[in-house]
Amino acid sequence: MRPPRHRARAALAITTTSFLLTALAVPAVAAPISGTDVLYTLDAHFDSGTAQDVNHNAPNNDQLQLDRSTVFFPYVNVAASARGTMVRIDVNTGQVVGEWASAPHGRGRNPSRTTVDKFGSTWLSNRDEGAGGRGSVTRVAVIQGGTRVDAGGTPDPAGDYLKGPFAYNKCVDRNQDGLIATSRGLGDVRPWTNAGGADDNGGVTTAADECVINYSRVTGSNTRTVAVDSQNRLWTGGQDLDHELLDADGQSTGTQFNVGCGGYGGLIDKAGTLWSARNFGTLRYDPATTTHACLNGTHGDYGLGMDPVTGEIWHTNFSGNRVAKLAPDGTLLGAFAHGSQNAQGVAVDSDGNVWVAHSLSGATTVGHLRTDGTYVGNVPLPGGTGPTGVAIDSNGKVWVTNISTNNAQRIDPDAGPVGGGGHTVGAVDLTVDLGAGAGPYNYSDMTGSVLGEITAPQGTWSVVQDGGTNGRPWGTVTWNTEAQGSVPQGTSIVVEARTSDTEAGLAGESFTAVTNGVTFAKTGRYIEVRATLTANAAGDSPVLSDLRIKTSERTGVFSCQATALNLAGIVSTRANPQDVPCVDDHETLANVQLNAGILTVRATALDARTDQSPDDLTGTAPATTDLATARARIEQTRVTSGLLTIEIGVIESNASVTCVAGPGGLVPQFAGSSTIASLKVNGLSVAVGSAPLTIPLVIGSLRLNSTTTTATSVVQQAVVVDTLLTDVVIGEAKANVEAKPGHPGGSPCKV
Repeated sequence: MRPPRHRARAALAITTTSFLLTALAVPAVAAPISGTDVLYTLDAHFDSGTAQDVNHNAPNNDQLQLDRSTVFFPYVNVAASARGTMVRIDVNTGQVVGEWASAPHGRGRNPSRTTVDKFGSTWLSNRDEGAGGRGSVTRVAVIQGGTRVDAGGTPDPAGDYLKGPFAYNKCVDRNQDGLIATSRGLGDVRPWTNAGGADDNGGVTTAADECVINYSRVTGSNTRTVAVDSQNRLWTGGQDLDHELLDADGQSTGTQFNVGCGGYGGLIDKAGTLWSARNFGTLRYDPATTTHACLNGTHGDYGLGMDPVTGEIWHTNFSGNRVAKLAPDGTLLGAFAHGSQNAQGVAVDSDGNVWVAHSLSGATTVGHLRTDGTYVGNVPLPGGTGPTGVAIDSNGKVWVTNISTNNAQRIDPDAGPVGGGGHTVGAVDLTVDLGAGAGPYNYSDMTGSVLGEITAPQGTWSVVQDGGTNGRPWGTVTWNTEAQGSVPQGTSIVVEARTSDTEAGLAGESFTAVTNGVTFAKTGRYIEVRATLTANAAGDSPVLSDLRIKTSERTGVFSCQATALNLAGIVSTRANPQDVPCVDDHETLANVQLNAGILTVRATALDARTDQSPDDLTGTAPATTDLATARARIEQTRVTSGLLTIEIGVIESNASVTCVAGPGGLVPQFAGSSTIASLKVNGLSVAVGSAPLTIPLVIGSLRLNSTTTTATSVVQQAVVVDTLLTDVVIGEAKANVEAKPGHPGGSPCKV
């Protein structure tokens, strides 16, 4: 097989040549990367993810920047119109990798056009759906790699499911069983029951195949036009001339118009202009200015293709042996013969060749001419009749769908005899049987080559990381910490994340934008991070030099303890005696008498309590509501020693540590306080309250409302009787932060 033919495409200022991760070209198993703190910065690291339209080519190694052009997926996606399905063929091997129903049971099908989005998924239009004046479109996602298994996950080559790890996956695990239920190949069309009309108005709730990810009702009835723009949005058009824009998720944007033309095959050109052919003139619509023109038949009336080098539009006339070349502004530049009286689809490759499908009217050839109008010759289609659609694949070869013989054929442009201008005419080198009753139509962008040739302002790199345990909290993504990273004016790097406890479940979750180095809260064993690079109008590319994904595992824990009474190490009523970590605890005692040395202590209604919020720090990221508290309370206390009697009313002592906003993120803030309702020493009242106070005694000292704070702790002691031989502490509360091993200076307020 000859090498890929990617040449002379729209340039982005920083890059050199196109790059595509091997997993996208040849299905291969690429396991998620294991780890809770992983840095991606070298070529080998970036190769562990999935690249689309970005590269790390020399001399710009160990960083990612945009390709000169979009590289598209190695599939041709054929609308088997008569069968109401879509068939996906591997362009390298000719293997049919799957077949899918184009609409729910009971809804109009007869798909006629397909187009490919930026992530390899295929949109198709159903031209038999017009109920209520509305049409429909369906999207079938791509999955690569994985192992065929049965419902229990046991390997089975004939199994109905795929089990990860996957090389690439955009299908959705709707039932969250960790597997993807999807077609095995030609004829294996999974049911789409539409029970009770559940999906009549859109949705895929009853589709058994989890690679069917969208079914959307649109304003254009009997829909034909489907064309994806550089923002991965879908433009649709119907036989009633209504056109509508769906967002990247397949939802209506509220952009709908009808200007009296278009509604058949369509494409988006390099400038983002919508072209929609056939009915009452070809539509040229500029979304940026919301202006339009309806071009007459001299500009063409059927198939549409785009020159990837110049951006010029090629437009066939159904009859008259005529294909027109148009400037991007719609000006007619010329019209040329293509070798047959009839024509439908047209495609232009990057080597200056124009390929014309000679239509369903009994034709058995594809016309070949050059972009300067030189007629090269007709490519015979042995075993193929009724060519309606042509498209360029990811190897630069040409695919044609033959409606009358239910097959698709691949043409090698470098084979066959030499024709006009000294160029080879081309020859069929592979035929793929699509089965009886397929009726492949498809004059549209069935490989994604047209989208691939749009001046792609975006590219993505994504990676799946395995945290090892379910419910793993993820917390920060940090990027461009190295000098090579850059975001020139007008460019951008947007980073998003999604999580799930299963790898297959990731595709069913929505991406959420994250801020560089700022903690977020998402939980799941697996995290998928996607970086989207966007160029500016001048074609300058941002550079992603490095990206780091970390869990929100805190670098420390809270500790806490509350003690009602401690006489010379004899403890009564202590909450959370282990101290580390802090846990919710509550201990009470009605009354107690303790003796040690010269002191006797009697106390009533002893109460000690500790509390942490949230109760389990492992499942959440640090927040300003996180705290640990300790409280000790005693109703009445009497301390005696010889001729000394100390009588104390209600004692309460509190200590807390709270995460608060500080320089560089959250930091622990400590607080301690205590109150003493009343105090008598040998019958004499002493006013105390909550202020610190030290009273000398014959046997030592009496210290009240003492607060000791360090960088990592606070200890609050309400009453301390300090003697040479014996000490008693009444009402002590402690709150600390403790660093985890390997995290010096860590705290529960940091990740």
